Amino acid sequence: MQTLEPLNAEAIYRHSRAFELEIHAQLDSTQDRARQRLLLGQAVPSAVVADTQSAGRGQHGRRWLSPPGAAVYLTANWPTARTPAQLAGLSLAVGLAIRRTLAHWQVDARLKWPNDVWVDQRKLAGVLIDVLAQPPGAQLLIGIGLNLRLPESAAQDLDQPWTELSHWLSPLPSRNLLIGRLLHELQGVLCSFEAAGFGAFADEWQSADALSGQQLWWRGSAGVERGHALGVDELGRLRVDIDGKLRLLSAGEVSVRPF
Repeated sequence: MQTLEPLNAEAIYRHSRAFELEIHAQLDSTQDRARQRLLLGQAVPSAVVADTQSAGRGQHGRRWLSPPGAAVYLTANWPTARTPAQLAGLSLAVGLAIRRTLAHWQVDARLKWPNDVWVDQRKLAGVLIDVLAQPPGAQLLIGIGLNLRLPESAAQDLDQPWTELSHWLSPLPSRNLLIGRLLHELQGVLCSFEAAGFGAFADEWQSADALSGQQLWWRGSAGVERGHALGVDELGRLRVDIDGKLRLLSAGEVSVRPF
């Protein structure tokens, strides 16, 4: 089995110097450590990377399994002049940064609204965004987890169809190169989003949309409902047809399989 090289800041910097790096062998959570950095006044663009997490988390408070060396675990901090209300569609744009990164290795990823990156309709990566309002703008905590090679013991605990990069690429690319490229693409996406919001990515998202035209279910405040996905609007809201009527979703848990 291929051995992953140790995380190395200088090796990552060779591919991107957009973020100040902090690398750990183990953390409770890169998201929590990045938040701690902000509370300590370290508000420059930065990325916290860990080899493993003991309390990683994903959307809706789910545990994100984080075995040593099995995935990319990172959280980027990015200061923005946009208010929280002006950040609609950000998670979709971050998904495009992951997709652009994978395209360097000819991996054709699709994006499941609003936070997942799919290959062959199975989850390869996920995005978790926390926003800390700091008028006149905000600080963004952008968590990214990307499966590289999961041990069988961890894979058995996953509650949805999943995949790993080693299934699509052999040998795996250098982990430091992968992280460096990801941070490079993330910087470009965040700069474009800062200037123009989600509108700058509407056409690209349409070509990457994994849900368009599919029947789906979503769990919201009214319980579980069903409809057909029609893409997203200019604010990144999911357009859903329900018996001929259009509904716009800005949040909620979405699945192409019944809950």
